[in-house]
Order: sequence, then structure tokens, then C-alpha cells
Amino acid sequence: MKTIKVQELSNEKFARYGEYQNLLDDKELAKKSIFPGGFFADVMKLDLGSTTLPTVSVCQAMKPEKMEVKMLEAHQFTCEGLLPLDDDVAIFVGAPAPGQKFNVDQLEAFLVPKGTFVRLNPYIIHGAQFAIHEEEAHVLCLLPGRTFRNDMEAVMLTEEERAVLVME
Repeated sequence: MKTIKVQELSNEKFARYGEYQNLLDDKELAKKSIFPGGFFADVMKLDLGSTTLPTVSVCQAMKPEKMEVKMLEAHQFTCEGLLPLDDDVAIFVGAPAPGQKFNVDQLEAFLVPKGTFVRLNPYIIHGAQFAIHEEEAHVLCLLPGRTFRNDMEAVMLTEEERAVLVME
């Protein structure tokens, strides 16, 4: 089984997959907003397409004994927004190679502090998040309605194809 080290978020390392913003850091929010404080408007864009309305979903990220990657997914036409609410989470992401089946060799893993919004660009490979400190974390997920039915490619991995995330 492949091992993937969970690394700290950095603009340099994460830029190919999307963007992130700590929503609890007023100074950084003010740098991106047209207003200096009180209401930090339009600090990140999220293309959700035009076919269905945006929806808010909540993912339950569990803290397993082993952070095992069992499934890979991507959305061809829309971004996905993730916001850990009550714990830090580990995520995994990857850029698919043209003409190849999704696989764990394409993945990197990142630690996303609670309160940090992550935008995944269209067609970025990803999957379930993992809680780091608590037994369960709640992750707000922004997607167009019914994305899991309308715009999702998913691969369930066999035991031999899986990977495990480990903290650095």
C-alpha cells in the first residue's frame, strides 16, 4: 500500500489544485476584499456552473485508526468548496494524467486547519476527508445540487490500489 505524507498547506504546493483562504484571519481577508472590515466580500471565486443551484452539504469526516484512501472522485465541470468547521482535516488531491485511470500515484495530501476554505478546481481528484484531533469533524461542502449524480466520476479502489495518509 502506498504511503502519502500529509503536508502543510502552502500557496506554492497547492496552487495546481485550487486555492484556499483562512476565513478566520481578518488581516488576510481584508487584503482580498473591497471592504476593509466588517464584511469581507468576494474573497474567493467558486465556479459552480449554471445548470443547478449551489447547495450546502455537510460531510462527516471521521478520525480512523488508519487514514486509508479507498475511493477517488472528480467533477469534470464544477469546482468544489470545502470548509472544516470544528476540527482540522487531512485531504488528498491529485491532477489526473490524460488517458489514465485515477490512481493513488497521482495524489498529494494536505492538512487543512479548521476555518480554512479550500476550493478544488474542476477535475481535481479527491475523496473523503479525515478528522485530525476529534473523533468526528464536520466539513461544509459547496457544490451544485445533485453533483454526485450529474457531474461525478468515481473509482472504488481495491485493497492493492489503496494508499494511506500519514502525518509528517
